[in-house]
Amino acid sequence: MRHIAAALGTILMTSFGVAAPNLDESNVTWTTPSANAAGSMPIGNGNLGANVWVEPSGDVLLLLARTDAWSEACRLLKLGRLRLRLDPNPLPSGPFRQAAVLREGRIDLTLGDAHIQVWVDPDHDVLWITGKSGTARRIEARLETWRTTRRQLVGGDLDASWTMKNAPMAVFESGDVYAGEPAALSLYHRNESSIVPLTLAHQSLDAFSAVVHDPLRNRTFGSRLSGKGFARLGEAALVSKPTSSFALQVATASTQPDTAEEWLREVRRVARESRLVDADARRAAWWKQFWSRSWIEIGGESEDAKRITQGYALQRWMLACGGRGDTPIKFNGSIFTVEPTALGEKFDPDWRRWGDCFWWQNTRLPYAPMVASGDFDLMESLWKMYERSIPLAKERTRSYHQARGAYFPETMTIFGTYSNNDYGWNRTGHRPNEVLCPWWQWTWNQGPELLQLMLDRWEWSGEDTFLRGRIVPMARAVLDYFDSRFPRTADGKLRLTPTQAVETYWNDVIDDTPTVAGLHAVLDRLVAIPAGKVPPSEQAFWRRLHSQLPRIPVRNGQILPAAAYRNERSNVENPELYALWPFRMYGIGRPNLEVARKTFRERIERANAGWQYDGQCAALVGLTEDARATLIAKSRNSNAAYRWPATWGPNYDWLPDQTHGGNLMVTLQTMLLQCVGSKIYVIPAWPADWDVAFRLHASGNTVVEVEVRGGKAVRIETEPKSRRKDVIVGQPTP
Repeated sequence: MRHIAAALGTILMTSFGVAAPNLDESNVTWTTPSANAAGSMPIGNGNLGANVWVEPSGDVLLLLARTDAWSEACRLLKLGRLRLRLDPNPLPSGPFRQAAVLREGRIDLTLGDAHIQVWVDPDHDVLWITGKSGTARRIEARLETWRTTRRQLVGGDLDASWTMKNAPMAVFESGDVYAGEPAALSLYHRNESSIVPLTLAHQSLDAFSAVVHDPLRNRTFGSRLSGKGFARLGEAALVSKPTSSFALQVATASTQPDTAEEWLREVRRVARESRLVDADARRAAWWKQFWSRSWIEIGGESEDAKRITQGYALQRWMLACGGRGDTPIKFNGSIFTVEPTALGEKFDPDWRRWGDCFWWQNTRLPYAPMVASGDFDLMESLWKMYERSIPLAKERTRSYHQARGAYFPETMTIFGTYSNNDYGWNRTGHRPNEVLCPWWQWTWNQGPELLQLMLDRWEWSGEDTFLRGRIVPMARAVLDYFDSRFPRTADGKLRLTPTQAVETYWNDVIDDTPTVAGLHAVLDRLVAIPAGKVPPSEQAFWRRLHSQLPRIPVRNGQILPAAAYRNERSNVENPELYALWPFRMYGIGRPNLEVARKTFRERIERANAGWQYDGQCAALVGLTEDARATLIAKSRNSNAAYRWPATWGPNYDWLPDQTHGGNLMVTLQTMLLQCVGSKIYVIPAWPADWDVAFRLHASGNTVVEVEVRGGKAVRIETEPKSRRKDVIVGQPTP
């Protein structure tokens, strides 16, 4: 950390927009092998990833995963495990080193005189393993699977498919299949069935199957292993003659072909499109531009500052490694879960707590920091999943509630339905619109939150095509639901009931603050869009609905959870804080700051792990020490049973907890930069005894670089330069 502190006064005075100068300080390096997968490092290209570790035997292992490897039971499975063995074993004869080289997007291994690199082609779903050795060695590479036969999911394994948890019928997954060529071998899983038709029928939605794409039917996924100079060794391995250098290619694919033979042709095509030299050049270029987009580096001698700097960088690395797939980042581990033996659980690597579904409350948090970090490309999978769900959501709204528009369940499958477990297996005496999960059956804040994040994406990037092509259709679907579903009061205002205040207050709730604040936040922004950017009919609709919104409930100078509610708490969340975050209706540069501060200080629940958002709320209202204390606690949340420092959790979810990691990033970003209208507030909640340098994105397609030393902002640059006049510099809190 001393190197970062010294560099802040020198290296950062270089040209605007350089990559994070001291990123190498956040690299993770180990000098001893790992006992098992709990000592692994993650790497990936956003869709294909791997956990990499070396065992004391000298075997190099890679647990392979993709974001779209969904089984017939809708579990997100691994592709398998690759075991690399060098003979003679180089490990006893020299030093050991394993390093995640963040700047290069690569994992480097040193085993004696053998040097191995692991990385993924950013443009093709192909992983490369290259090696050189001072001694000629025989290289054996083996694809391993634990899914050797068709089997029924029971107990905890069935829980890992949350959609089918407690299913009254038998649920099966097929076994994996090996397929060989003279100098290559493949291992794949092919779905024998799909739970989608069953789910649609169970939820009285089978009449609308034509608007639903079944992502599980015939889904076939796996990997193909090949390398120049390698030959088949039995069913599951390749082997080379003694050599001092090698290159192994692991090509992967996940498609829905009519036959397995079609998948085999596809994975061979993927393999042909990734040539070693070209792929290596793409890797270097992609990671260089990624780290140049944004960065945060905290100086000083504090171990907490060092841990936060590294934690922020490692979490962003994990988002990049697992965030460019067809479905969003799984909050409960992304694609980097491993067998939980380190926690005393006896499950295989496919297991994860909370299973397949996407809880909005959790899913939002890996995406919340991507706006300020400028990682707009990583947000695409989130928009796409919810956009794909709109046709079914509209039909469900019409069928269940005789209304228009779309609402999204708090817990949603990848094909847009409720989880069957939450919807309720026993439907005797229940109408189709009765959801038997009281924790969130009447929560409606998901749609407004999605719109809020989409509006951030547009305002930060300035891309009007995103506004017209993505936001306007989503806004129509989401806001039509509120316009047509809920009654009006005598004075023409919306009356939101039935509803609840997230998972905390279930009963007798009217005008819950999360939903009311969300509607105010998005409609305030929509009605302010200049004429000509969107259709006039949409603007008229927004203005009318905006005029009919109830007020955010405030009493005695404090925001309430709802306008009315039975005071019976059911979970550890503060619904009133939604007016602060994510909806930013109160805070620095906004009216009624003291109302927000009192609300925060008087909150009932106080926590700093998982999805709890105390840190960014404190930063938004300028309570610096509260924000710092939460940030420090978040950075210390790494699980001691795991070696990778950013293995957060499990907290409320699973690990590595992407909800927690995203939360850490948002808290740190909010302490450093906040945008209110056209104003950019720099260091609005920053402690004076921490030096910092950062590059972050602001609204209006603006990038801000700042250096703070000794409690003063000694350098502020904006791109474009004309935005410098809109920067308001806060005073670091002593």
